[in-house]
Amino acid sequence: MFFDEQTSMRIRYLHFKIKKIEDAIVKEDEYFNLDDLNLVLEYTKALNLNYQNKNHKEILKDLDITSTFQDPLVNTEIEIQDIMFECARVLWVMARAYSQLSEKYEEDGVWENAVIAMTECSKMYKTAAYFSAAVINQKDIGITLDSENLELNSEESRILAQSIAALREETNNNIYFASKLYAGLSLLSKRLFYLKQHREKKKQQIRAQFHYDMGKACHLKARASLESSITNINTEKVKRLEQKALWYYGKAKDIWEEMIKTISLSIEEKESIELNLSIVNDNLKQNDVNPLDYEDIKKIQDPEPIIIIPENLAPFVPKNIIYLTKFVPKDLNIKRFKAYQRKKLEEKIPYSKKEKLIDQKAGVVRTINELKLLKESNEIDIEKFAELMEKYSIKLKMIETAIEKLAKK
Repeated sequence: MFFDEQTSMRIRYLHFKIKKIEDAIVKEDEYFNLDDLNLVLEYTKALNLNYQNKNHKEILKDLDITSTFQDPLVNTEIEIQDIMFECARVLWVMARAYSQLSEKYEEDGVWENAVIAMTECSKMYKTAAYFSAAVINQKDIGITLDSENLELNSEESRILAQSIAALREETNNNIYFASKLYAGLSLLSKRLFYLKQHREKKKQQIRAQFHYDMGKACHLKARASLESSITNINTEKVKRLEQKALWYYGKAKDIWEEMIKTISLSIEEKESIELNLSIVNDNLKQNDVNPLDYEDIKKIQDPEPIIIIPENLAPFVPKNIIYLTKFVPKDLNIKRFKAYQRKKLEEKIPYSKKEKLIDQKAGVVRTINELKLLKESNEIDIEKFAELMEKYSIKLKMIETAIEKLAKK
């Protein structure tokens, strides 16, 4: 046996608890909490080892855990033949659980927790994507746990987290900050749009959404300018922002109307688009400015975007493949993220250039330390080690120089 009996028993117990979480995701009479989700991390950590040339199927058989996965997107049962694939599967379960927690927090009006949970959802999808990419023994991966699909799920979850934050600020009447968040939301959707070649339906949905969100950003910035008691109202600037909002809303409306006419939609999809159209039509009715042609529209600056959701970096990576970026487990601490989000959401402090540089420096330092550990354990050849050390040392020096220059300003 690869694992001793005590470890095997613990793994089986954790596997059983994860099955309970899976049931709770789809059954209304079942429930789970954050402590339950920590068991998924313990399970992944126990299985996340460098198995070298060991037979994964034999190890899974000795563990006596469920050896199949029902892919919901193709309704096919897949035999689990790689332990990294099993890790990807449970991290996918964890991501879905965080998404459901976020929905419940949002329903209860606990906005901060809703944002945090959806951010964690994004990170777990990203981590699952890494484990899926690390699979070498799996003949059939299916669609749900394909690394590219998991990566897209991660991006979409990050967008949802930003949208919750934007809605919260708008609801609290912090409309100037909400404007920036909606502008950031539009940029995130545009990023998703260009990540891959989407199917036509998905492509048009994303296009309509990033146009609508930027329209919302323009409208809220105009409103904030009107309601501001600190500065003199620039009526021409307000009018031009509303004209740009009108243009963006019109683009979103045209795309949604075209989708209903030309694309095959389910009843639920059609109802969703019709709801979007009713909202955008209300926005257009409230906007009483004259339209401009596109050449004039291009000259009007969009609101400054702020993206407050951290980039969806995986907090840990598979150990059977060498990754040169590694993020320590404490990054998963919910209290730490609450403190971070409270600062960003409640104090309205944008992510400064210095903070970004400090974060980059920390990432490079972690990478250098990881390289040293790989050298000590003889998992990397000397020439490759020297090449990478030189590369990251230069990068570290550049970041430190940039921080020093900022400090002198």
